[in-house]
Amino acid sequence: MRIDNKPETKEESRTGRYTIRTFWSAHGTQLISAVSLRTKDSRDGQFTIVRELADGGKTLSLTGTLKITGEPGTWTVRRVWRKR
Repeated sequence: MRIDNKPETKEESRTGRYTIRTFWSAHGTQLISAVSLRTKDSRDGQFTIVRELADGGKTLSLTGTLKITGEPGTWTVRRVWRKR
């Protein structure tokens, strides 16, 4: 994964073609990936993934938000991993 904010175009059989760019937040505490994609019915979408460490590095939280053009809302998923 490149973390230099340069766009990288990829293609996978399940998702098709998409462009991803990954960069650090302005304050350097979050690693953000912005994914631009097109749905099978030709609508544009934006998927944003935010990764953040907490508890001195013992907890990793990942939040993903999907917004599809023409859809009224967004979909959000959040996952937390804790070191034992």
